[in-house]
Amino acid sequence: MGLFDRFKKNDKKEKKERKSVPNDVEIDEDQLLLKKIATTSKDRNERAVAADQITDQYVALDIAKNVKDRAIRLIAANKIKDENLLWDAAENSKFFDVRSFAYERLGENNKSIAEIVINTKKDPHVDEIFKKITDEETLKWIAIEAEDKRYRNEAVDRIESKEVLEDLVFKASDNSIKMTAINKENFDDEDILQKIAIGEKDEGVKTAAIKKIDDEQKLAEIAKSEENAKIRSLIFERIDDADILKSIVLNSEKSDVRLDLVPKLDDENLLKEIALNDSDKIVRSEAVKKIDDEDALLEIIKNDDDRFVRQIAVNNIKNPQILINIALNDDDQFVRNHAIKNPNLVDEKDYLEIVINSTHEDVAFEAMKHISDEKSFIKILNEAKLENIRKGTLDNIDDLETLIKIVLANKDEEFSLKALNKIDVEACLIKIYEQGISESISVRAVSKVRNQKFLTGVVKNEPQWRVREAAVKHIVSKKVLKEVSINDENEYVRNVAKKRLNL
Repeated sequence: MGLFDRFKKNDKKEKKERKSVPNDVEIDEDQLLLKKIATTSKDRNERAVAADQITDQYVALDIAKNVKDRAIRLIAANKIKDENLLWDAAENSKFFDVRSFAYERLGENNKSIAEIVINTKKDPHVDEIFKKITDEETLKWIAIEAEDKRYRNEAVDRIESKEVLEDLVFKASDNSIKMTAINKENFDDEDILQKIAIGEKDEGVKTAAIKKIDDEQKLAEIAKSEENAKIRSLIFERIDDADILKSIVLNSEKSDVRLDLVPKLDDENLLKEIALNDSDKIVRSEAVKKIDDEDALLEIIKNDDDRFVRQIAVNNIKNPQILINIALNDDDQFVRNHAIKNPNLVDEKDYLEIVINSTHEDVAFEAMKHISDEKSFIKILNEAKLENIRKGTLDNIDDLETLIKIVLANKDEEFSLKALNKIDVEACLIKIYEQGISESISVRAVSKVRNQKFLTGVVKNEPQWRVREAAVKHIVSKKVLKEVSINDENEYVRNVAKKRLNL
């Protein structure tokens, strides 16, 4: 009989009820001795002779199941006649050749071939016997267990039964085999496909299952708990029913799922509901981005506890007066600043209103960056609620009358001195000096004057030595300087005059 002729036997032999193999069988001493020789002798021929002399089937079964020496275990396997012991060898031997031999002895030709196919690299001789397998349960076994992927692929290609393919998907560990099974035309049970899509972890397997599901409600159930954003995106592309999408976005416990759906929504009422009520701030913020209704935006700005969400709502406001009110009244600095930076706020008058009326320096200074008209700065100087904002206008004011008023008012001497520094008209400086506002202002005014007659008069008549000293520093007349160096009552002023004479 040829090597593969044994596989031509009928594979449809009915199975009898099996009896369990006992664990406490008494073995004759001579059989134990033969077993020892067969498994431990260093002489291979001696081992083979001993194995061939074994008559106890339980000893033969033990050797067939456990001995590494192929020749010895096959000799032992050939000694097994009892059907129950053959089943034990077929199902429990560590070695596929014994399992295959046992199955063949039992008339289970498909399983016998399967053991060879599963445990052998692809080979023409094995290919030949593989073709003999027609039983799809056996093909499923090969598709799951075969060492060589080519046999796994060929096995699944030959399976047509829906039930076998479905079982294969849940039992196989090779994801490519699962996908091949799912992609077969008759794999079309959407309940099974949904179960696969929910239970599988592999992206490719999930994708293959989802692409074959047309029931949008089933797709929705998958999406509600799906972790993979790419898979969720694929699902949402396959759902057109607006009510189903609404149900997902309102009921899914996963914020990522809800977040993925928001960009696909056009129903502003639904977007408002999400923006106002969703538990996740990122989901709310994405919904807010798509809302134009200013009443809804104002409600979000008023009530949302996350500043990022409120900022986005402010960014969508188009009415300048609403933006002004937010800039002036919102409790959050960042929200106020976002109102000012909103591109719909463009008129300088609007910014001016904010600067004048704001009680928050950050807002007023930010708004003032958008003002360029000197008249606006003068108005801020006179009307702004915040002192630092009023003082912040000076760099942008050159109007002489306004500067003089600041100096004469002298509400803040440092501020008055800064204003005085911007005045260069000598007639005005002299008039300011003549007002006797304060020693510091007189010193600064005199120090900016170069009129010699005026300076000489100051040196001779001014009672405050610091003011006289400021005048002396710009006197050019040697005669006047000499007189001061001799007659001034203050030693420091006299010394300044002397230094000027020596220049």
